[in-house]
Amino acid sequence: MSMVYDVAIVGAGFGGLAAAAELSKYGKRVAVFEASNELGGSAGKFERGGYRFQSGATVGMGFEEGGVLDQLYESLQLEKPQMTLLNPIMDIHMPDRVIHYYREKVEWYKEIERHFKEAASSIQAFYEEVFRVGSLVDNLLDYRPVFPPKTIRDITQLFPMINPSSIKLLPYLNQTVYDRLKKFNLHKHEGFQTFLNGELMDSVQTSVENCPAFLGYAALQTFHKGAYAVHGGLATVAEQLAGYVKEQGNEVFMRYPIRLIEKKEDRFVLHSKRNSEFEAKQLVLNHSVHNLQDTLSEDLMNQSSIYPEKEEKRDTWGAFIIHAGVEESVFQNTNVLYHQFIDQNHPNDLHDGGQFLMSLSDPQDQQMAPEGKRSLTISTHTNLEQWWEAEEYEQKKQEMTDRLLATVDYYFPGFQANLDLVLPGTPVTFQKWLRRSKGKVGGYAPTGKYSWLNSYSIRSGIPGVYLCGDTVFPGAGTLGVTLSGLTAARELLR
Repeated sequence: MSMVYDVAIVGAGFGGLAAAAELSKYGKRVAVFEASNELGGSAGKFERGGYRFQSGATVGMGFEEGGVLDQLYESLQLEKPQMTLLNPIMDIHMPDRVIHYYREKVEWYKEIERHFKEAASSIQAFYEEVFRVGSLVDNLLDYRPVFPPKTIRDITQLFPMINPSSIKLLPYLNQTVYDRLKKFNLHKHEGFQTFLNGELMDSVQTSVENCPAFLGYAALQTFHKGAYAVHGGLATVAEQLAGYVKEQGNEVFMRYPIRLIEKKEDRFVLHSKRNSEFEAKQLVLNHSVHNLQDTLSEDLMNQSSIYPEKEEKRDTWGAFIIHAGVEESVFQNTNVLYHQFIDQNHPNDLHDGGQFLMSLSDPQDQQMAPEGKRSLTISTHTNLEQWWEAEEYEQKKQEMTDRLLATVDYYFPGFQANLDLVLPGTPVTFQKWLRRSKGKVGGYAPTGKYSWLNSYSIRSGIPGVYLCGDTVFPGAGTLGVTLSGLTAARELLR
């Protein structure tokens, strides 16, 4: 224990790596500890049978000019990885139509007219509001606010954000997306709501009825700013950030699970495998809030603002996922890499196969699959409890696998017959490999217009201990967790 780090970071997901890179840039002595043998957390990768698979069916966001990751790469003077700009962003396979979700507004409005002709003007007016309000939210996030505010300083930092533009957001802070649809007389338009529910479930983990308007609008407009397929998967970004940290003379420890953190005098002691111990003056915890009680000592946990018994009652999802390899010829008639499927028999079921996303590797990306093949990842939200019933586990896993593969085969005939490799995973898998408690992923699902007030800030309640990741404001997705990591780093640097 001769080395005392300025900051120890637990978890090499996007939040932890963003914090580590930012702190390294300013000369802090940093150590990152990752329990698995892969970087990137839920946006990482693994390799099997000649294929590289993304851990999740993840779209690359924030690389457009001025975007979160664009700014981070520029500040670190890193060259961005090769990537493909998506347009259409994805194809949405609905019960009665296939919608091409275009990035450019003009193309998207034409697609709206093709599919929702009778309500096209209202839907376009709705999207004008989405773009306007989403831009206002982006401007506020540029301040990197600590939210919800926990200290006097947090509150005073909000003052510069109060201006004529931000005041325009007030009506959207106490309404849901469904409430806003009423303004445009779209609240009874089932087809458009089915589409919106799919996009919001993918990005905010909830439906129009439960999604705070400003969060939903920020998510919807983000698709149109620039969505990318990063070559090699988003794990490439994680590898670059980790590389930067090491180039600055800092350390990234792989396969080093932190089993216990305790406080001794003015330092934190981190206990890892084979009785190894590390000391640090401050901490950034990038693992889920759900895992804190399994890591922090009883004394530290008692100081925190996190109550484990409360967490057990909060709504959160798991993920059922399939990684597979397939003959390239199955998708020869489409150049779209991301596909969302909405079950034709159960269009209102937004989980357990009712709605799911499939990402295909770019045929030009030779890191992802053998020649003539494509790797793919299928992911659907799932209720957690069912996967911890041991007697029915294998049967349920097979049934879900069959359901998802059959749905893809319906839209792409020959898909199942040309599968080369099929690897299903459940919340049990996420707990085993990504150390997510009970397989919980994606943070907390919004449950209504004021649910954003229940968010956790980067402050743990423990002096010197900061949080980041999908359970911390602004929430899930690579953009959300990166922002929380950068915010934690900024506060620590103060």
